[in-house]
Amino acid sequence: MSHKVRKQGILIVVFLLILAHLMMRAIYDIENNMENNVSLGENLYNAALKQGISLSNPYMLYVNGSEENGLQYQFFKSMPLEMCLLQGAEEEKQMTEYRQPSVIEEMAAVENSRAYQNQKENEIQTNMQEQATGTEDKLISDDNHQELEQVVLAENTMASGAFVPVQAPVATYAPQQLADPGFIKTSFYAVDPTTQIRSDQLRYDTLMGFDASMKQDNSDVQILVYHTHSQEAYIDSAAGDSSESIVGVGEHLCDILRTQYGFNVLHHTGEYDVESRDYAYSNAMAGLDQVLAENPSIEVMIDLHRDQTNADTKLVTTIQDRPTARFMFFNGLCYTNSLGNLDNLPNPYVQDNLSFAFQMHLAAEEYYPGITRRIYLKGYRYNLHFRPKSLLIELGSQTNTLEEAMNACDPLAHILAMVLNGQNKE
Repeated sequence: MSHKVRKQGILIVVFLLILAHLMMRAIYDIENNMENNVSLGENLYNAALKQGISLSNPYMLYVNGSEENGLQYQFFKSMPLEMCLLQGAEEEKQMTEYRQPSVIEEMAAVENSRAYQNQKENEIQTNMQEQATGTEDKLISDDNHQELEQVVLAENTMASGAFVPVQAPVATYAPQQLADPGFIKTSFYAVDPTTQIRSDQLRYDTLMGFDASMKQDNSDVQILVYHTHSQEAYIDSAAGDSSESIVGVGEHLCDILRTQYGFNVLHHTGEYDVESRDYAYSNAMAGLDQVLAENPSIEVMIDLHRDQTNADTKLVTTIQDRPTARFMFFNGLCYTNSLGNLDNLPNPYVQDNLSFAFQMHLAAEEYYPGITRRIYLKGYRYNLHFRPKSLLIELGSQTNTLEEAMNACDPLAHILAMVLNGQNKE
């Protein structure tokens, strides 16, 4: 009889432990996931189901494990194909959190830009007052009057919610940090597990030594913007409306580059992923060959994408009180761990591509801290072999709004203009 009582006691203790565990999980979900509108009953059911699987068949957890001890992870990590993008969810979540600015940092960035303009205005107003009271004999030049008008106009524009390019860096890196390839790798790059990059490719002098400045005037086409994945859209984009997809965002970027910075820009709207995304890069090659044959003056090629992330990932920051999608530069290294150098997919401009993207990323972090994610490196070519100054940009993700994506075009265009005009090296 005592043996039976002891057995019942053990079962009661196990039951109470499971119940306590479920209650703790329920409390955690209530505190951390209210915004998901998931009911308590669903949370309890899911937790009980997961616990039951763990107790009855731990092999299933091993097969589906998301960490390195999972069989699924071990199977997929050696596959260097395009499907590896789906595997990077955990890395993506980590990158999303990288250098995400706090509200204080964002406000400081805005205030720094405003402080610069206020300082310029105060200096000019002081000169005007000194002239009026006779404390100085010199006259205020017409240039100063024009500068004052521009400062006042800039402040009025910012107050109205329009974008004003930041006039000076608000964040910088120490020279000793940038002299260390290890620091550059961990701070600026996310390397896909299917490839690797050499330390000599990440030397600061090499990356900044590349001349990314524009070599010609705007009498001919200078910049090409296109979309390998033209069907990508945002969370509130109207279905089937290209003006609200990545193509519409690309046209907005082109318009800013033309009207505000004076570049001659061609927007190629060819569609290469309508039937399938699997061969979009191959399909795009013929169209790009034709565009370049018709416009040999093109120096810069920008393949503008919208990224695909976890459903709970939000790639957004605040620039001058405007919600702005964060973006990421992407490079292909023509090298995989399993195949080595991809001689069948040559790119003589791998280092030039790396340098161009690095200069863009560094300028972005100096002028608009937190607007970029780490540069992502993968093994293949991604049609970056057509020009030394080729960029692949992932602007926001499917969780961003169209407004956030459009807003990101202003700082992106400003950064591109600085690099192409050589201002990032001044």
